[in-house]
This record gives sequence, C-alpha cells and structure tokens, in this order.
Amino acid sequence: MNTPNFLLVFGCLLISPFSLSAQLNVELFDQFNRGDARYSGSWVYVDVENRREYALIGTRVGTAVYNIDTQPITEVGFIVGPPSNWREITVLGDYAYVTTEGSGVGEGMQVIDLSNLPDSVALVNTYSETFTTGHIIQRDITTEAPFLYVMGTCGNCGVQILDVTDPVNPIEISVYNPGYYIHDAHVRGDYLYAAAFFEGTIDIVDIRDKSNPVLVTKIDDPGGSTHSAWTTADERFLIISGEKDGLPARIWNIEDLDNLYEVATYSRNLESLTHNPYVRDDFVFFSHNTEGLTVVDIADPTVPVEVGYYDTFDGPSGGFRGLWSACPYLPSGKIIGGNREDGLYVWTFDNTQAGRFYVTLLDESTREVIRNGNGFVQKMEVSIVPDLQGLLKFGALSGNFRVDFSAEGYETQTVDIRLGPTDSLALEISMKPQTVGLFDFQKVVPTLNIAPNPMKDFTVLDLHNLSKARYLRIFNSLGQLKRSEQVVGNQFFVLEKERLNRGIYLMAVYDDKQRLLAQRKLLVD
Repeated sequence: MNTPNFLLVFGCLLISPFSLSAQLNVELFDQFNRGDARYSGSWVYVDVENRREYALIGTRVGTAVYNIDTQPITEVGFIVGPPSNWREITVLGDYAYVTTEGSGVGEGMQVIDLSNLPDSVALVNTYSETFTTGHIIQRDITTEAPFLYVMGTCGNCGVQILDVTDPVNPIEISVYNPGYYIHDAHVRGDYLYAAAFFEGTIDIVDIRDKSNPVLVTKIDDPGGSTHSAWTTADERFLIISGEKDGLPARIWNIEDLDNLYEVATYSRNLESLTHNPYVRDDFVFFSHNTEGLTVVDIADPTVPVEVGYYDTFDGPSGGFRGLWSACPYLPSGKIIGGNREDGLYVWTFDNTQAGRFYVTLLDESTREVIRNGNGFVQKMEVSIVPDLQGLLKFGALSGNFRVDFSAEGYETQTVDIRLGPTDSLALEISMKPQTVGLFDFQKVVPTLNIAPNPMKDFTVLDLHNLSKARYLRIFNSLGQLKRSEQVVGNQFFVLEKERLNRGIYLMAVYDDKQRLLAQRKLLVD
C-alpha cells in the first residue's frame, strides 16, 4: 500500500496512526491460497468436544473449510456454490449458513453440516422459499438464539428474519422492511442495527418480538454509503463503517436512544475504507481493505487508539481490494480473514493495550477551567483538540511524550508525560496569563505591515505573507493583553479603535500553535 503522512487528532475527530512498517503487534500464523479467482467473507467454527478450531471462507465458486489448529493449515472441505465475488457466512451450532449474490444452479441460502469435521462437510439443504440471493447474513453471536438475519435479497427487501430451531429447515418468520435497501445488520440482544446504505442511516430496530420488528430510531451517518456496524461489549457505543474511500469509522454513544451522538472517528488511512468492524473485549478488529487488518483499543471509545495492524495488500491504497473480513471470535485468540486476492489469513494478536491521559487546563490565578485550549505532541506532531467540556484527551502505545499546552491569552506550558499500558491519567495543568514587555520585546520576527500608523479610527493589517496567521493580540506598554482577535483566512484585517485609548501598543500575530509570526508597534491618537 501507499503510506501517507498521517494526521492524528483526538477527541471527537479523526485518528490516523503513522508507520512505515507492514505489521505491529500482529503475527501471521499461516496463510492459504487455494488458487481461486476471488475471496470474500469468512467465519469460524469450534468443535467444542474435540477442541478443534476451523475457518470458513467464501471463494468465487464456493465455501472452503480449513483446520487452523496447527501449521500448516489444511483445507478439509469445500462446498460448491453459484459463482460470485460476494459470499458471506455465519455459523450457528454445528451448521454454517452461506448467502451469495450468485444465481443459477444451486442458488439460495446453503445449509452446511460441520458436525463430521475434520473428516467431511456436507451440504444438507439450500433454502430458496422466500429469497434466492442475499448479500450478507448475520446472527447474534452473544447467544445461541436460533435466528438468522439476511440482507440484500433484493433492492428494497430489508432484513429477512429466519427461525432455525430446526437447523436444516429454516423458516422465515418476519421481515424488517422500511421500503429501502438494507446492506448489512448487527444483531445484539433486543436490537438490530440495520445499515441503510443509500439512505445514510443506521436503523435501530426493536426485535424482542421476532415476528414484529419495530423501528425505534435512526442514526444519521453524515458520509453515507453506510456499510456495517457493531456494538461495544457493554452496548453503550456503536461503531459504524462506511463503504467509501475517505470516510472514517464513526463511534456513537447509544446509551440513550433519545440522545444519540458521535464521540470519535478512526481511520488508518483515508485513502482506504474500514469496511467491517468486529468487537472483541476492548478491541475493534477492522478489515481495512488495502490497509489490511487493523486493531483498535476502545477501552475508552471516545479515545480510540490503534494498537496493531497487518498489511495484506502491497499495491496502492484505495478501492475494493485487500482484506474483506476479519473474524476474531475463537477461544484461542486467533483471528481469521479473507483477503480478496490470495485467500485465508490466520493471525495472532498480543493484546497490547494503550494508555491515555486526560488534561484539564486551569487559569493559574482563578483556577477556572480554560475550555478553548489545545495540545501538541511534539515527537508525533499530533494536535489535541478539546471536547465539549474543554477536556484534552490523548491515547497512544506506551512511551514518553512531550506535550505543548496552549490557550489564547496564556503562556504555552510544556509537560513531559509518561504513558504505560492501560494508564488513565487525569492531569491538571496551570496556565499563566500571557504578558509581554513592550519595550524589551526581543524576539526577532518579521515586521507586521499596518496602515495607517498612527491609528485614528482604524488601521489595516496586511497578512498576505502570513498564511499561517490565526490570532492577533494587542498588548499595552505594561505588557498586559488588551485585545485578541482571530484573523485566520484574512489577507487584510481591519482593526477598529474600539477599547484602545491613546498610547503605544504592541501588535503581535501568532499561528495556531501560539508561535509568534510578526509584530509591530502601534501608536493610537
């Protein structure tokens, strides 16, 4: 893949780690390419009695099953299906259920008996009573409840809900049909979270009565192309992925269904898309298309931190290539994935966790909270923006960090912070009000162009050569701050005489990191 210069912004904004290496904290256990033209969805099966683990992966012409307990991994079964680039799988009990958009001979939802592994697998039924093609199939993996959910059976068919109390003979019991296309859905407990791809929403649907699904509310997904979602382990947050390059995954607080709001976003590289999020414990495992497998620590979902990755595609970033799916739900901790170009990957992840700090800036004199401050992590060149309460939040892998904290009208404070795994440090930093000695201001910086000077009613600042200018600050002869204005985006800025008495002042222009760019003495008549 291409490695861009990544920008990291924490709080409610994008998080994008930067690295030149192809892997971090994730090791390849083994990989298997059966030589098919295309690979897609994947899932896992556990033979509890014999303590064996298996991977299932969709190929262009069917479903392959692998024993992944030892190296090398081996193919132990294959079920032919209608040719298609799209094939999805879920497993319930000893049966795999497979949907595809392929049509023709054998079309329908396949039911595959896995109970005779490792000796054989068997196609025992192909369900076609109410649909013959489907894009994605899901179930509630937190229970053994005998229900399946199939999406994409037609352009506006919604979600088909099937009862598989008899595993070989599914029965459709209802349909959630809002009148538009549902691409995928996550199911957990009482709710179904349906990704309405073209509507740009996640429909939250009450499914306590499986025969009568009821829409409760919707989450507006600003980027559209709403692909898939998954809840955190405590069901307080929902991670939403879009299927369009340039869209980050979004994390929403869903504790109160009457007050849904976004708390953070994540992307390893905005030239690619995050595709499928799957949550295990405090981690999200993303199949990040051309960026491969990425692992994100969400111990605090408002400060997601990338803690692992493994690149499966060595071409340019972007488009529908690379890793399709990544399933982390095996007792051993192994993760499996279907890579479009070369088949099954099996990884191990060392469960590395991130540390975080939470900084409150306080006025040194009044001890009041400063809500408009920001931070800048020097080594990583990472900006930290405040949340709605003014809290500055940052997370990273273990290390030492030198951070500049600044706020308009205050002197910048530089602090060294040590983060260890799982650290959650609450820090208060006192900020000194900014003053400047007018006549012994010794910094050598360009002269600010202003006219007229002396000022009578107004003066005009020429900022043509100061493209990074953000703040104008005006100090009196005692070094006290008298005025502060934002000048970002201006080529000329008109300063009115308001609140400036006769006398000599210092006009100073700063960038967004509080660095002095230019200055000039101003005489006010």
